[in-house]
Amino acid sequence: MELIHKLGIDWKLLIAQIVNFFILLFVLYKFVYRPVLDMLDKRSKTIEKGIADAKESEQRLIHIEKMRETRMAETEKAIGKLLDQAKIDAEAMKKDIVAAAHAQSEDLLRRSRIQMEEEKQKMIQDVKREVTAFIMLATGKLLEREFSSADQKRLADVIASEAKQSL
Repeated sequence: MELIHKLGIDWKLLIAQIVNFFILLFVLYKFVYRPVLDMLDKRSKTIEKGIADAKESEQRLIHIEKMRETRMAETEKAIGKLLDQAKIDAEAMKKDIVAAAHAQSEDLLRRSRIQMEEEKQKMIQDVKREVTAFIMLATGKLLEREFSSADQKRLADVIASEAKQSL
């Protein structure tokens, strides 16, 4: 103890300083250290939550990207099917149009042939009339020279009746 006294240490003062130190330590722990630790814990939890949310968001993004790719593939397949169906429909429509055009052309050709045949028959009848008229005129002139007027009249009547029957 003597050594402590020679060093100038006062027991009462040393005990008072130790008590003051523990009081200060308690006050700092209670009012400074604990709030700082609580704030650091909150900050740590916030950061951990942010990291967890970021990971979750990344997982969701990957999932959404996979879904988008799947839907894009499905959409492309659907579009491909629609295009194939449209080609088939267009080909069928083309065949229908070609068939209709062919039928119309056949009908037009048939009507044209009928019309040509009618015109041919009409022309033949016109030619027959003209030939008959010419023959009658020629026969009449021949008969005037060689037959009497009674013979000529009788012959003209026979020729006229035969011409009417042939028409």
